[in-house]
Amino acid sequence: MKQVREKIEEFSKIGMDEEGAVSRIFGSKFMKEGQAEIMEYFHKCGLKTWMDSVGNIHGSLECGKENAGEILIGSHLDTVKQGGIFDGLLGIVAGAEAIKLLKEEEFHLTKDIHIIATNGEEGNELGGTFGSRAMMGLLPCGSDEYLEKAAAYGYSKEDLLHAQMDTSHAKCYLELHIEQGPTLYNHGEKIGIVTGIVGLRRYRVTVYGIGNHAGTTMMEDREDALVAASRIILMGDELARRTGHNFVETVGVLSVFPGSAPVIPSRVEMILEIRNEDEKLMDDFMEEYQKQARMMAKIKIEPVVQKSPVKCSEKLIDITEKLCRQKQISYRKMPSGATHDGNAMALKMPVGMIFVPSKKGISHSKEEWTDWDDIDCGMEILIEVIKFLESREE
Repeated sequence: MKQVREKIEEFSKIGMDEEGAVSRIFGSKFMKEGQAEIMEYFHKCGLKTWMDSVGNIHGSLECGKENAGEILIGSHLDTVKQGGIFDGLLGIVAGAEAIKLLKEEEFHLTKDIHIIATNGEEGNELGGTFGSRAMMGLLPCGSDEYLEKAAAYGYSKEDLLHAQMDTSHAKCYLELHIEQGPTLYNHGEKIGIVTGIVGLRRYRVTVYGIGNHAGTTMMEDREDALVAASRIILMGDELARRTGHNFVETVGVLSVFPGSAPVIPSRVEMILEIRNEDEKLMDDFMEEYQKQARMMAKIKIEPVVQKSPVKCSEKLIDITEKLCRQKQISYRKMPSGATHDGNAMALKMPVGMIFVPSKKGISHSKEEWTDWDDIDCGMEILIEVIKFLESREE
């Protein structure tokens, strides 16, 4: 749809550098600018509009019935540093334009429709999916350390608590999103019907050695923490490959101490991240990882982040699949390897996610691209899912 393209191109300029990368990161001036622009946009779409106490932007189209059910639609407004134009923004614009279209068509609503542009979905100091976790009451408001971090971004404990939503009337949460992986693109398929969102765990792994002079300590006398950490990294990679079942493991952060060229490293700290749909697979992996790592070096492993996997609604999966078949649109049922706001929302309501292809599987980069025809296809399915749900009185 022309309007979707125009709005994505317009809003993506907020935080875009001269190279075309977008840095609308959590807490930045560009994020604040984006929040103001989205509020105005929702208002122009004819929605009741407001910003909650943690920076999520809301727009609502009410059906006029007392105690009506509510369909939630959403995605995130923030980006990673030097990200692309579609991640998150697509779901916001698609949702708003879908609601606008239903309003223009005077489609008979049986439920309210509530769109949310979330704040802080990408990784940040207050934790990823910050806005959706706040709405679902999942923030660690009893932690003084967390409250101190939140205060640095201007959020009080009362702000964090006040953001919690009443979900008693919520029927479901829907999100249209780019895949951020190569599966749909490689198979030439138009729609991904998400079956579940992977769990994510991060651990701080500290490997200890003995620091010493790099010139006078012979190789046979060394206990090099970096060499040991390297072996552990390779072991984890191999273990993940053997685990299979779409299990992934990454070490993306590595710090070497004391960090001096003539000194043998005495300590290495790294962040190990694992993701999978199956909690037991993650448990089994970590049990074996720790067993093998402790045979290779003196180590300490501390949990940093833990997000459990969630299943998407079978009902919403079936509805989406039937619509794809009716319209003869190619599709694939698939898990999401990335975490989304749906991780938090699924704890309080059924969740459905629709993916559209990412060219070459690239995301979190200025090279991120989804063809406009594919976006139109995803938009069409999203609208039909909403219409189906609105046509049911339950």
